Amino acid sequence: MVLVFLSVVVYSQRNDNVKVRLNNYTLTVGAGWTHYINNLQVGGENLQNDFAGVSVKFFWEPEHRLSLGLESGYYKLFKANGLLTDNTLGQVDRSVIPALVLIRMRIIENMHLGIGTGIALITNKIAGGGQKVVTETLSLSNFELSGAYIYPLNKHLLLGGEVKLFHFGNTEDTMYSIQATCAVRF
Repeated sequence: MVLVFLSVVVYSQRNDNVKVRLNNYTLTVGAGWTHYINNLQVGGENLQNDFAGVSVKFFWEPEHRLSLGLESGYYKLFKANGLLTDNTLGQVDRSVIPALVLIRMRIIENMHLGIGTGIALITNKIAGGGQKVVTETLSLSNFELSGAYIYPLNKHLLLGGEVKLFHFGNTEDTMYSIQATCAVRF
């Protein structure tokens, strides 16, 4: 009986009623400048390759350094104007909508490196001479490398910047983007 009484009295640990959240979710919106790395052999001299791009990301952030996420967005790769004949002007532009799975790692406080892979819908528009042709290609072998600085303003709102390098395997297109980001953590 003494042993039972002592085991109740000297119970070393009590249940803690403080709840600790080990998982966070983050929704990030980014916008900024994109630059297409010109690899065109024909028509590359008339190329416009600087545009604005937007991205949306959703991350699951468990208690360790790695985060898993999804990313999409809209990026215009290039636009080119040229003469088709003596009197006919033609225009070509290419845009892309990626759908990527990302893995991001916090290197030091507020600094993150990431890598992603997935699919992308590449749209080509050709217009000239009263005609318009639109083609869509699904690119399956794409990747992204990224580096981000994300500063928490409070528990739920984060601001930062991100540098990304994209490569789209089907068309062998490469671009990079510098974006300002705003994130909400919940």
